[in-house]
Amino acid sequence: MAVDPAIEELFLGIAHALFVNRLHVLRLTEVVRLGIRPDPHDQNMEVPPDVDKELISQAFAYVQRHFPPGFAGKIEQAKARWIRLA
Repeated sequence: MAVDPAIEELFLGIAHALFVNRLHVLRLTEVVRLGIRPDPHDQNMEVPPDVDKELISQAFAYVQRHFPPGFAGKIEQAKARWIRLA
């Protein structure tokens, strides 16, 4: 699929925003479901690492489901960077 690089970057930006938004909603849902309280030292509420890994996987699946198959490779390439930022 030949796409103008600027348009491709725009779509990848939208995909990243969908990923971050979906991951945020999934994490908030788990915080409530698991009854996670703020950490006394930094006040963060974090889900357990094994749960977070599954949530990240679900967020990527959500994005890939909502984008054309032609973007799957580009989204997969961005995956490591998105996880670091998440």
